[in-house]
Amino acid sequence: MKQAKLILMAALGALGCVLAVVLTEWHGHGPTTIATITPESPTPAPLSPALAESARNPKVAAVTQETIVSNAPVAMAAEPAATNRHGLKKLAGKKTSKPKDPIQDPDARVALSLVGIDPDAEDYWISAINDPTLPAEERKDLIEDLNETGLANPHQPGADDLPIIANRLQLIEELASNPNFIAGLDQVNKDAFAEAHKDLVNLLAGKPAD
Repeated sequence: MKQAKLILMAALGALGCVLAVVLTEWHGHGPTTIATITPESPTPAPLSPALAESARNPKVAAVTQETIVSNAPVAMAAEPAATNRHGLKKLAGKKTSKPKDPIQDPDARVALSLVGIDPDAEDYWISAINDPTLPAEERKDLIEDLNETGLANPHQPGADDLPIIANRLQLIEELASNPNFIAGLDQVNKDAFAEAHKDLVNLLAGKPAD
C-alpha cells in the first residue's frame, strides 16, 4: 500500500511538471491573435469631366441636373383606340358638304339686311345682284335670303317684321315688272326671285317659308 502511494505521488509530480512547462510557454508567447479580415472596398469608377466639375461647382451641378432632366426619355402618349367597324362604316357613308367660297361682297350682305327699310341699302343690293363678277351662288343667296336676313323672327314674324316683309315683297314685284331689269337677269337670278317671292307671300300670310 505504501508503494502504491509513492507511485501515485510520482505520477502527480510528473503531471505538474508538464503543466508548468505548458504555462510557461503560453505566458512567453501570449495568446494567438485571430486576424480580422476586412473586405476590400471596390475602387470607384472615375467621374466624367462634366460630373467632376459639377461636384466642385454648384452652378455647374445645377446646369448638369437640368440637362439630365431635359434629356430624359419622354413617355409616349397613348394611341387613341381604334375605331370599330361600325363607326368606320358610318363615317364612310356620311357625305360632307362642300364648303362655300368666301363672300366677295360682304357689304351686299349688310345691304340685304336693310332691304325694305333703307332705300340706299336697296339700291346697293340691286346693283349687287346684277353684278356679273359675283359668283352665281352668292347672287342667289342675296335674293333668296330676303325671307330671313334682317328679320327678328323669320319663323314666326311679329309686328315689327311684317312691314319689312311687305316692303320686300313689293320691291321684288316692282323689279319683276320692269322689262329692262328682267332682261338682264340670268336663270340663276330668275329662279331665286321666284323662290323669294313665294317665301315672302307665305310669311306675310303667317305661314312658314318653305
